[in-house]
Amino acid sequence: MFSKIVKIGLGVALCSTLSFATTADEAKTFVEKAAKLCAEKGEAECINAFNVKEGEFIQGELYIFGYDFNGTVKAFGGKPQMVGKNLFNLKGAGGKMLIQELVKTAKTGEGWVDYKWSNPVTNKIADKTSFVKKINDNFWIGAGYYK
Repeated sequence: MFSKIVKIGLGVALCSTLSFATTADEAKTFVEKAAKLCAEKGEAECINAFNVKEGEFIQGELYIFGYDFNGTVKAFGGKPQMVGKNLFNLKGAGGKMLIQELVKTAKTGEGWVDYKWSNPVTNKIADKTSFVKKINDNFWIGAGYYK
């Protein structure tokens, strides 16, 4: 009986983890949806929407993050403790100057960046690819998926 309960529990945990699996197309579409909100409602209102923990811009491992071009966090997937922190000199788990690389890509208009980051579903460091998009001359957003 105990082994059946354990197997059921593991199955449920695996299914719930897999339900958050995301593709490149989903990440890019998510960013495009977020950018549309910014265009329609303005930067302040979209930042508020991105920081709502149970809001439409946080779906499991998929969440919108936003920074200014100096590396200061404006939105971070419902983690208000990150907002206001300057992470410009942050190194990712793979040693890459992560925010600097994301900023550089966002300044071109939009693009993809590969790096290693902690997966909020598994709590393990994993390969991640994020699509970033410039919103205006001082704000950009992104979302990524774990490979």
